[in-house]
Amino acid sequence: MRSLLIFSALSVFVTNQAYSNVLPDAQIEQLANDRQWLSMLHYEQIGVVKQQGSQIEDSTFFLASTGHLSAKDELIATINAFQQAPTLDDPNNTAQCRFPGRLAWLQTKLPDSNFFEINCPEFNEWKAQIDAEKVYLVFPSAYLNSPSSMYGHTLFRVKKQDNDTPLLDFAINYAANTDPNDNQLVFSYKGLTGGYPGVVSVMPYYQKVKEYNFLENRDIWEYELLLTDQEVDQFIRHIWEMKSTSMPYYFFSQNCSYQLLTMLDAASPRLNLASQFSLWAIPADTVREIKAQGVLGEATYRSSSLNNIQNMLKQVDQHNIAIAKRLVELPSLDLAELNELSTVDQAKTLDIAYEYSRYLSARKKSTLKHLNSRSIKLLSLRSKLSASSIFSPVEKPLLRDDQGHETARIGIAALRQNDQNYGVIDYRPSFHDVLDPQGGYLKGAELSMFSGSLRFDDEDLQLNHFNIVNIHSMAPTNALMTPKSWHINVSLLRDVLYQDELIYRAHGGAGITKQFTSHSLLAGFLNGRLSLDNDFDKGYVMEAGPELKWVWNREKTSMLASYQYLINPNKHDSVRQEASVGLSYQFAKDWQWRASYQYLEIDHKHEAISQLSTFYYF
Repeated sequence: MRSLLIFSALSVFVTNQAYSNVLPDAQIEQLANDRQWLSMLHYEQIGVVKQQGSQIEDSTFFLASTGHLSAKDELIATINAFQQAPTLDDPNNTAQCRFPGRLAWLQTKLPDSNFFEINCPEFNEWKAQIDAEKVYLVFPSAYLNSPSSMYGHTLFRVKKQDNDTPLLDFAINYAANTDPNDNQLVFSYKGLTGGYPGVVSVMPYYQKVKEYNFLENRDIWEYELLLTDQEVDQFIRHIWEMKSTSMPYYFFSQNCSYQLLTMLDAASPRLNLASQFSLWAIPADTVREIKAQGVLGEATYRSSSLNNIQNMLKQVDQHNIAIAKRLVELPSLDLAELNELSTVDQAKTLDIAYEYSRYLSARKKSTLKHLNSRSIKLLSLRSKLSASSIFSPVEKPLLRDDQGHETARIGIAALRQNDQNYGVIDYRPSFHDVLDPQGGYLKGAELSMFSGSLRFDDEDLQLNHFNIVNIHSMAPTNALMTPKSWHINVSLLRDVLYQDELIYRAHGGAGITKQFTSHSLLAGFLNGRLSLDNDFDKGYVMEAGPELKWVWNREKTSMLASYQYLINPNKHDSVRQEASVGLSYQFAKDWQWRASYQYLEIDHKHEAISQLSTFYYF
């Protein structure tokens, strides 16, 4: 072990000595600490516990044995490698071919360097296939059914030269390489603790559109990045360096959106994106930062397949919808009803039927054996009709995800409960609830983790509540589809019906949601609840029962009303009822007023809680 340490130290010393005769040590230090060089090595730091050195743990990414810890050692090893005549039979394995981004950067910084020029067949062929002209940032909206995508996702689309069909471009994606055998609990644990490797992949863009638009029904925003030709070239070179390596993936910190920032930083000396995030990186916030640094261009909108279908259903009557459904679901294709319609109505019905068949196929919810052949037949029938542009397009949202309210929130409130008055300080690091300003966020959706509040009076300061996780999804049904609505909350809170003591509670349920107008949703849930506390007879209380919830959102004003009826199966005469109403108003940019009232009753004991709050979003 001692001899190994001596050999390593001697190697570093010899390497430094070999190059010290070429450049002054001060210049080496300056280059080694250059922000772009550090970004190319992925020396950025984020998270509660900061790593030392590079986020990349793969030793093949470094030319120096200490390159993952010393940017200076890696710089010297890289320069030496570029100056030495190659000894490998395969030129693709040389340092110049493995690290073309480093080579181009050093040639700019050291224009008089005598680096060996080597032809790199594999890199040149790959670069010619990508044929990059522009880079777009792609933002699929939030997807609550996957822990890794609850806050949304970001990736890149690389536009090919002279190509005007985006689906034929290439996508550059960074994501966790997960184990398909892991259940959601294991998946979440590994994602939170860096248990999965994060990998960079390059693939046809249409594959990602299919995944997000059809499989997960997510709207997609695409933003042109205002990069120079030189920055685009350097970006592509760095992707080549990255695509054969991996980094630990963390859902909240070293995630897809954060690592995309590091790749942009590595491509441009004028960008300093990743350093703006120290604890976590939420996709919408990373988009805002790219905009703040002046490289976010125009945005285009691609609606999800679910939104496309819902838009079509608004423009036809129930008779046409019923025919479309039978065209897809019946074992044999009967066109008698279809032929009775006008040409335009036939076209509308076939369009709906085809989109419905694609939805069932993509979501893998159908056991219809004839579905694939039926989709082809429906498309063939539609192509024979001359009617075109028969549906008005899906309306683009007034606000994009990155134009909605800021994700962090702090508030102060006046609280009255148990005939006592309290002040409350509330903090939520992210993300959204249904009473927040709606623009840019999913309707009927809530998502927050690790939020909480403190209450105080003249004598004491106490923890009021702490949410470990709070997720709520109210997905409305339509004439063809009945998506599942669900919610879960795990928290430490005070229950005024149980001596106002802090208790642990897990509460969740599933149900269905109906959209009555474009501004309101009504959901019905069947809920279950587990409360834990040493003062309970058995140490716990289990309850279950139905809940009705109504949400109404306008541009500045939102309202939430709910009622639930819970029965304790271990104590059949014990019934708990909870009714609440909340009203919010955005009175200025980043500011909101909120009022809430809650009535609780159990075993003829009842309490009321009222609260007036002011929130600031940042």
